[in-house]
Amino acid sequence: MDEDTSLSRRSMLGAGALALAAFSGCLGGPDDLTPTPIVERPAGQEISATTDETCEKPEKRNSKDPLVVEFDSREALRCQGRLLDGFEDLSRWKTYEGSVGGDLSTVAGGTQSARLTAKGSRAWMYRRFEDGLDLSDRDVSVAVHPGEDDTRVTQFRLQLLAPDRENRVEMWHGVDGVGGWMRLDSGPTKFVGDPDLSDVREVRIQSLAEGANAVSCNVDGLRTTPKVSEPAVVLTFDGAHATQYQHAFPIMQKYGFPGAVGVTPRLLGTFKHLDASRLAEMRKAGWDVVSNPRREKPLPEYPPKKREELIRTSKQWLVDNGFEDGARFIHWPQGRADATTLDLGAKYHYMGFLDGQSLTGRITGPMTVGRVNGDDAERTLETLERAERSGQIAVVEYHTVGAPNDNRVSVDEFVRTMRRIKELELRVLTPSDLWEMQSTGT
Repeated sequence: MDEDTSLSRRSMLGAGALALAAFSGCLGGPDDLTPTPIVERPAGQEISATTDETCEKPEKRNSKDPLVVEFDSREALRCQGRLLDGFEDLSRWKTYEGSVGGDLSTVAGGTQSARLTAKGSRAWMYRRFEDGLDLSDRDVSVAVHPGEDDTRVTQFRLQLLAPDRENRVEMWHGVDGVGGWMRLDSGPTKFVGDPDLSDVREVRIQSLAEGANAVSCNVDGLRTTPKVSEPAVVLTFDGAHATQYQHAFPIMQKYGFPGAVGVTPRLLGTFKHLDASRLAEMRKAGWDVVSNPRREKPLPEYPPKKREELIRTSKQWLVDNGFEDGARFIHWPQGRADATTLDLGAKYHYMGFLDGQSLTGRITGPMTVGRVNGDDAERTLETLERAERSGQIAVVEYHTVGAPNDNRVSVDEFVRTMRRIKELELRVLTPSDLWEMQSTGT
């Protein structure tokens, strides 16, 4: 599929879902596959000349449960843009560290993925483009499987040499606490020299397993998508803490910025937490009120049945209290979600927000949208600068704002960040806006 995916929009009340028929998505492999040893392609089996996979529209769910969303957003969005490399022909790829081979058993699309292994803590593969690759108006994403147990990867790095090592773009994405297949929508975490993205001569994919003596992971579906129309920022808040209304809300109102506040139902109305009336006021001002389930432990540490109960309880409260638009989205507690948790999340939500420190462009991995920690004000300001320079979207994560006796962001630091957003003329989006962008192409 060499043409950019065209998405059209249908507005809906209640769940506010995008029309299933509008998406030209594709069906992928299971999210909970465990990597298996590298296998050879059977003798006589030809490698397809095309670099693209077969993409189909996602199936509409046949459920009468009002909390279940109409379709799996991962299937709907994972085939956006163009496939740069499906890793069907690994003769194009070389390694700096470790080895790479085809894996026919653990795949996200097509017939095989690339299996990266190394005896040390890092495996590193690359592909050269002798005539140069123009990525000046496109963003990059890749499907990854971090692996399992002692060899699992904690971080993936993409590097674009444009045109050489002294002029490159670094794109880092943490995956610690996340399992199974996921798509990473990557944005710059560092510019080295003065890279010219109209002349990319080498693409590198590096996997890091911090503290491990070996690496074993899989990558698949390296894609490019058109850039969004203008750089933007999404301001998210976890835990519905009282300082979010007392301090952040009036400051953002002054600048005309909306945000998104994550709700943990059992905490609402208790000491230092918001109640439904405050949340309704924020929603009236243009905010999204989204799901942020129970936080004592990350969801993967609960049995699957309990996880689903927690996800459903949080969403049910939102729907019952008039926050249907925000109920489509979830902030993953403590930034962790394994394969089973991602599957459950995609059953009830269209987008999920993790940690990761990476910018994003047009989304191909809607359940694993990365966020930058807003408590680190200097890093957040640097991220905003990179978003403006690269034409991408920064999603910022806050908890308390100006709370006494904690080490979170101060009021002064928060004001400084909001002022910089205004100076950079970044568009401020809610998760609803971000989701709508996937259908309008803006």
